[in-house]
Amino acid sequence: MLLHGAGVAGELTYGPMLEHLSYWRWLLIPDLTGMGQSYHYTKQETPVTIDSLTREIQCLIENVSWQQFDIIGYSLGGLVALNLNAWLVQENGVAHRMMLMEPASLDRACVNTLADVRQRYRLASQTIRETGDVELGVAHFMDGVSPNRRKHPVAEATTQSRLAHRPIGFSYALDAVTDWVEAMTKAPNKRDVLIDLTDQVLLFSGALSHTLLIEHYDEVAQARDDWQHITLTGCDHSLPFQKPRQIAKYINQWLIK
Repeated sequence: MLLHGAGVAGELTYGPMLEHLSYWRWLLIPDLTGMGQSYHYTKQETPVTIDSLTREIQCLIENVSWQQFDIIGYSLGGLVALNLNAWLVQENGVAHRMMLMEPASLDRACVNTLADVRQRYRLASQTIRETGDVELGVAHFMDGVSPNRRKHPVAEATTQSRLAHRPIGFSYALDAVTDWVEAMTKAPNKRDVLIDLTDQVLLFSGALSHTLLIEHYDEVAQARDDWQHITLTGCDHSLPFQKPRQIAKYINQWLIK
């Protein structure tokens, strides 16, 4: 199961990686509601939550009768993956191996600092919906999630194009994570529960991402024998688009260890 990030469809996110993933026989790459080809039944863009997105995936795996599977999750998809795993562990007692690329909600150790960071994403989503200035909204998001990125004009334009495909759906996806983090400030163990219910996790970060993100990933991985953290040189938050072959190589090696 491969779960994409906010605003960009599953096929676009994982397409360049697929030919290099050699471990599995079957790959399932859904589009979360509001992104790619997945729409609310009214065909209108509607708010989503981490729990509603998780329920969608849970219903999907029940529909295809999947019981044993691994999960790759990127950004928003990483948080949905953690939440889904927790639900499934509590339901049937079985954890699923996960490969997470800068999963949303783990990017700072301090919950309050994380909530402050997420307000930049709230600004991005509000800018998109209230002003219609998608380019500015995406810029606010990128400045929040990848402040140290190398601002090459072609790369910036490519990112803008990806995230502008369904801008309102993208904005609601950002709000879903922001709302989840705000709820975590009132229940600080909310994230710890998700981590404690994991079994084996391979965690990726970009070397150009915020120092506090990398440090927190190191702390989590060092505290658990079943977590491994890899930092990819030359990458920021867009790491699955920047080094898909290298990520696939690490995943293949980790799965057969």
